[in-house]
Amino acid sequence: MTMTDILTDKDTDFVYFSALTKRFQCFDSIVKILDRYQVKYGMIPSTKDYWVRDFMPIQISDSKYIQYRYNPDYLQNDNDHITNPTSCCKQLKIETVETNIVIDGGNVIKCSNAIIMTHKIFVENPSYSKIALINKLEKLFETEIIIIPWDKCEPYGHADGMVRFINGNKILLNNYIDFDKKLRKKLINVLSPRFDIVELHYDVPKKSNFSWVYINFLQVNNLILLPAMGIDEDMQALRLFKGIFDTPVEQVNVAKIVGKGGALNCISWNIRSGTKFDMLWRKLDI
Repeated sequence: MTMTDILTDKDTDFVYFSALTKRFQCFDSIVKILDRYQVKYGMIPSTKDYWVRDFMPIQISDSKYIQYRYNPDYLQNDNDHITNPTSCCKQLKIETVETNIVIDGGNVIKCSNAIIMTHKIFVENPSYSKIALINKLEKLFETEIIIIPWDKCEPYGHADGMVRFINGNKILLNNYIDFDKKLRKKLINVLSPRFDIVELHYDVPKKSNFSWVYINFLQVNNLILLPAMGIDEDMQALRLFKGIFDTPVEQVNVAKIVGKGGALNCISWNIRSGTKFDMLWRKLDI
């Protein structure tokens, strides 16, 4: 199978949110920053939850959106919070390629020529052998699939609190060196043969349990929105990210959202829109 380059966050130009996100004070701050950098944004219709990253499709090219089966184990008894992404996409006039594979969007880290996922993908698709599932995913996404260990301190099995793509062959690894050296070693063993790894680390007198949050940033167009928590690590994180990424970095306090279980990447869905979205964008309720 021929592997192809896929769209990454830095290739996107439009970001969507659930209208439910408006209940959080930080949403006003997010919108002001997006306006300042002239990044277009809108609301996804008919959402039942604000974690839109988890159920909206994965865009791998201008015209290919992959809609997986959104049926997470942590919502098995909570249908009131499971959004129908097919209905959302229909209203947004987005055509998708559908698969029966159970995935959370938060467990899909797109690099230019690979996708990183935790082994939670195997847990949620027990009818497939590991080899068969990886083969199907690689054919579907048209790129290499790399499986990393699941950080069991995070019950959802998502990769977007663990690693992120920087550019080229570089990826960002969360600050496991500060709190879980055993898992750090396992992650480096898996990732180092394939990527150049940049590690986060914060030198503060008292480490916060929320220092993981910075890697859950939103990147859209020529902009990174970086979480802040009102903790000692905030300013160090801002300096680090400005040094790592060749793009503007703006910080937003997301403490109230983090208390619900996620941060900026979790509440957003960013795509490369193209000209066909211009008229739709003008009609969106923002």
